[in-house]
Amino acid sequence: MKAAAPPAEAVHGPARDSAPSTAVAAAVMVTVVVIWGLGPPVTKLITAPPLVAVSVRFWCSVPVVWALVYATGRRVPFDVLRRTALAGALFGVNLALLFAALQRTSVAVLAVISSLQPGVVLVVAGPWLGERATRWHVAWTVAGVVGVAVVVLGGQDAVRGDALGILLGVAGMLTFTAYSLINRRVRFGTGIDPLQWTAGITLVAGLTITPIALALCSPADYRQLAGADWLYLAFVAGVVGIVSHTMMSWAHRFIPASRSSLFLLGAKVVAISAAWPLHDEPVTLLQVLGGLIVLGAVAAVISRPASVRVGREGDAWEADS
Repeated sequence: MKAAAPPAEAVHGPARDSAPSTAVAAAVMVTVVVIWGLGPPVTKLITAPPLVAVSVRFWCSVPVVWALVYATGRRVPFDVLRRTALAGALFGVNLALLFAALQRTSVAVLAVISSLQPGVVLVVAGPWLGERATRWHVAWTVAGVVGVAVVVLGGQDAVRGDALGILLGVAGMLTFTAYSLINRRVRFGTGIDPLQWTAGITLVAGLTITPIALALCSPADYRQLAGADWLYLAFVAGVVGIVSHTMMSWAHRFIPASRSSLFLLGAKVVAISAAWPLHDEPVTLLQVLGGLIVLGAVAAVISRPASVRVGREGDAWEADS
């Protein structure tokens, strides 16, 4: 079977991606899940303050991705920057919110909050993107969220968080959800290329987060970036920041947001699995059980191609990637 391509009238501009096979689309999403799962444990290896690492990460990414755009014969016209501006700003604000939330709330609480994203997407994607999920998809989305909660909380001795920290975490989850939905909408309805998208959002996110970092961090904080930090930062900037977001943007042209958001729950399983060898954080049997629930939920949704139907102006077609 082929992944459903958007209708021709929804595409504007020169870039028209051909619909990939289901296997190719799924392979791209699995790769994104693995990369995004490795991101947090690798980032944790950086000794400099998180906000320093985040701001420097963007300015390591910007020249590389823009060079790739022009080297491949593409350009980033003003219209592309205009269409990516809001998403880029949301992406930058999202990272700032998460940094602030981490100061007041445990990682476990934030991980559970972020796992609610597929549920929010299910609510919003219907009226905004024309995606209508079946009961099968909704049921397994709930199961996936429960599985993530088991994965995260099953290995924590203490869970802490005040009201403001939880509020910041919810705001971070919502800003990233909005970023993902805008990505899907722009890629679905325009001819903006995935690399153009990544170039635009990376530049705007960098411009958004840098003033915040400069206001809250001292020169001494920036001087803490040294030695192996640059190697880890290169992975975060190049692989997580450029490769995975470009792949995710490509996938969003063919995969409904409510399906892709469920895929991404698997990143939590990858993150905790990678934290064992990298940070000596053993995985408990309860976490293994939760991970199996998450992976089972993703597999269950994939097994039914019509679990999400996408339509414009009353017309629907199957999204089977």
